[in-house]
Amino acid sequence: MIDEFRHRTRLEVRLGDLDPFGHVNNAVIATYVEQGRVLYLRDVLGTGADPVTMPFILAMLKIDYLSQVMFSDAVEVGSRVDWIGRTSIGMSHLLINQKARELARSETVLVAFDYDVEKPTPVSDEWRAIMVAHEGQALNRPVTPA
Repeated sequence: MIDEFRHRTRLEVRLGDLDPFGHVNNAVIATYVEQGRVLYLRDVLGTGADPVTMPFILAMLKIDYLSQVMFSDAVEVGSRVDWIGRTSIGMSHLLINQKARELARSETVLVAFDYDVEKPTPVSDEWRAIMVAHEGQALNRPVTPA
């Protein structure tokens, strides 16, 4: 549940987030995940982690929609880093409402990116250490069978 996520972001549902069916549009859920992810990186990495200049690009986004999100919902996004590879970071996100109902689960992969040469770059040792300390566990990338 949400207790598995050390970083949490509270969001208000805006009228403009709703689609003609009266619930939050699926594309807006991706924006909620983005907000949680960006604030995690800003808050956890601290100085120099400006979301506008942060050297990461989104390589993968997966969302499992579990329940409708309504205008009356207060949304909380739990975010965590699950693993850190050489140039990439895997994150998980859980969206709940004020009644702790699970609204959506998401997985994202970010790639550290050097915009000057337009190529992936290694995740810095400093940022790696900060994220490991924040999560309180090793964040080794899972080995996938060949």
